[in-house]
Amino acid sequence: MTERPGQGGPGVRTRLQGWLHPLTLPLLTLRSRLLAGAGLLWVVLCITLLAFGWQAGSQLVSDTNRQHLRYEADLIRNSITHQVNEHLQELERLAQDIPEPVAGALDPGQSHTLTSFFEGLVLFDTESRIMDAWPTRNDRVGARFPDRNYARFMHAFQHPHVSDPFLGRFSGEPLVVMLVPLHDAEGHYTGFLGGLVNINQSQLFKGFKRLRLGEGGHVTITTAAGQRLYQPGQRQAIAELPETPPPALERALYGWQGEAEETTISGQPALVAYRQVWPADWIVGVHLPKDQAEAPLIAGMQRITRPALWVLGVVLPIVGFLIWLALRPLTRLARQVMELRDEQRHTLEIPTRMPELRRVIDIINETEKARMISRHDLSRRKALLNATLAASPQGMFVADTQGRLTFLNEALHEILGSSVNQTLAGWANRVHPDEREPVREAWRQSLAQQQDFMRQFRFMDSDGGQRWLDVHTRAIHLEGEFIGVVGTVRDITQHRHDDALRRWEAEHDPLTGLLNRRGLTRRLEEALVEWQKTGVQTAILFLDLDHFKPINDRGGHALGDKMLQRVAEAMRCVIRSNDHAARQGGDEFAVLLTGCSVDQALTLAEVLRKRIATHSLEYQGQHWHVTASIGVDHFQPGDKGIDGVLARADAASYRAKQGGRNRVITDEDEPHQSGTG
Repeated sequence: MTERPGQGGPGVRTRLQGWLHPLTLPLLTLRSRLLAGAGLLWVVLCITLLAFGWQAGSQLVSDTNRQHLRYEADLIRNSITHQVNEHLQELERLAQDIPEPVAGALDPGQSHTLTSFFEGLVLFDTESRIMDAWPTRNDRVGARFPDRNYARFMHAFQHPHVSDPFLGRFSGEPLVVMLVPLHDAEGHYTGFLGGLVNINQSQLFKGFKRLRLGEGGHVTITTAAGQRLYQPGQRQAIAELPETPPPALERALYGWQGEAEETTISGQPALVAYRQVWPADWIVGVHLPKDQAEAPLIAGMQRITRPALWVLGVVLPIVGFLIWLALRPLTRLARQVMELRDEQRHTLEIPTRMPELRRVIDIINETEKARMISRHDLSRRKALLNATLAASPQGMFVADTQGRLTFLNEALHEILGSSVNQTLAGWANRVHPDEREPVREAWRQSLAQQQDFMRQFRFMDSDGGQRWLDVHTRAIHLEGEFIGVVGTVRDITQHRHDDALRRWEAEHDPLTGLLNRRGLTRRLEEALVEWQKTGVQTAILFLDLDHFKPINDRGGHALGDKMLQRVAEAMRCVIRSNDHAARQGGDEFAVLLTGCSVDQALTLAEVLRKRIATHSLEYQGQHWHVTASIGVDHFQPGDKGIDGVLARADAASYRAKQGGRNRVITDEDEPHQSGTG
């Protein structure tokens, strides 16, 4: 039979120890340990001094670079702000001569003075219609742009404004438009004047390319809406930021300005300073790679390290020679003790006249004789125990007082696979990460308190598969002394799988994979208890699909089921990770929003309404759409159960459907948003 871990005979251990003996011998002598200790002490001292020097130098470098970044960021921000204000002032001077937006109001001779600032001028009336343009382009005059954000802003606030970057409808070029309002002689708002700035051609943006900070430092220009206007090497004039920008940049998008450390989009650590260009709602970023900032410090530390290593190389040989002289009488004793340990001899035979050394030799010989007798008795006991455990059909193992495995029977090898690690660390590393620390702590407690261990946990077998194990151990005491534990292991994977499947099926809709009415009810009741205890706001959305019946009638239930699955997919994309989406039945859905105010719920419901309205299915050459009438409600002080909040959300959904469908409405407000009926 092939030998298992823990079943190797004395011959195997002797051969293994013989192979490892040349590797371990140098570190087993007292002389080697003293020499290693002296070297280690010197290394620790050098590392400590270098660490303190590095910390102090890093702080100095960080303060210096932050001050430098702060100065550069302020300088660049002020320059860009001045240029933007200068552009807007030139527009305002021209706007003073144009009381009303009419055709021909843009005098070519007067507009020519602005060619150094703008690539074109556009005159809008109060209906967002282009009344005049320079240079003159007939395809622009008469066009309306009521859907542009900058037009809505000007009509609402009548204040100088710099738009977000966009692609021109006529030119296809990336543009930014600077806008000022127009007023007649009586001060009435009559429209607005816009100056077109081409991002690829304007001197305003070309000036950014001349801004550099050393070899790797650079400047970025970003809009508050999350669009990158300038970055060295940027291929597109308008680039969208990633969904998860660096934390400092994300804060800057909301108005923060200051200095921080961050990981750039390219994955490199850097120091960065952000400043706000308020007239244009832009963000100036000054970036300095951290390795560039710390290069002088690293070079200095390297110069200090070389002398320290040279001194170490000189001191260690001298210390080693002195230790060798002091410990020479003990060399022979140390060698024979190691031979005794390796079972190459049974007694020490060292002729010496030193009484202290003679006494040590006699004590060691007496101890070795007693050890051999105890070892023989222990071997007999161990053989009996191993035979008993090996015959058991259940997985069993034995561990010593430190938790080290000393025996595993054949049944346990069959449960866990052939390559079972025999160390506690090896077992712990194969426990599922979510349960590893609790299992380790429970195991330590059972050993420390000499108590039984009972635990069920997930375990990775030798093939990479996941199993559920039920492990029970019993502490073993001999004459009142704790000597180890014996444990049993059962594979309960199938049992756990069956239980989990039954629980999931009981609370989920098989068609969409969302919660069913029962699952939603339980989570609503839990949320109500939490709200009553802590006052955490919780809202619920009740969705009733519009125009779903024609899909079932004309396309069949298969098409209807597919549309329900599309709606469920849209809900998963919109809701947060801690929210719960459910299918109440038929074409009715609900969403439980934990920790969400009514205003937040209305915003989320509006996003969900639009998302559902954009989904469509093609069947037999025809596109099918549905929309959602959504009711929104939340827990109220008078609620004693969940029926009230469900009824109010359902009633709000019904009112949204009666009010024209494709709407979001609360139980007490008018429709929040309307779409196509």
